[in-house]
Amino acid sequence: MEVEGTSIKVILIGDGGAGKTSLVNQFVHRKFSSIYKTTIGVDITPYHVLKENGDTVRFVLWDMSGQTHFERFRTRFYTGTSGALIVYDLTNATSFRNVQNWIKECRDNCRRNIPYVLVGNKSDLVDLKVTQNHSPAAEYPTVITSAKSNQNVDNAFFSLFEAVIGGSLEKKQDQPAKTTHISYSSDD
Repeated sequence: MEVEGTSIKVILIGDGGAGKTSLVNQFVHRKFSSIYKTTIGVDITPYHVLKENGDTVRFVLWDMSGQTHFERFRTRFYTGTSGALIVYDLTNATSFRNVQNWIKECRDNCRRNIPYVLVGNKSDLVDLKVTQNHSPAAEYPTVITSAKSNQNVDNAFFSLFEAVIGGSLEKKQDQPAKTTHISYSSDD
């Protein structure tokens, strides 16, 4: 829950290539790039919204690297998380099956219950969609998106934001947000 003057940390997790960075770029900057660049570390982007009473809420989006070989570094970034978007690729059945692994990693590292919203991304690739079999992850709210066409992108983020604060919000972001990149280091 938001305390005046603080930030609320939400994370985007999921397999590499699922479109986490593209979703953030479309949501915050209204931009899409078809050039894929692996997130090595975490990209942190602030985003401001308004509560029904007019108060501003500052969410901080942590777009975390999804590659398996970064898992040991990634775990340190879960501290303080208030909610998670778990992104999977609608054209990749493996990324859907891995949703359960992401939920487990998040639970193990957050050490508290937080709201999750599942995001099936790349709905614009109609011809490449694969059939997603039922998963225990189906118990969570799911939003089908396309970062490319901006289909349901706002809905995905606002579904999570509202679950985190327990109330309705409206868009406020009126100034360009600056993304900060933190790379992994092998130094411990």
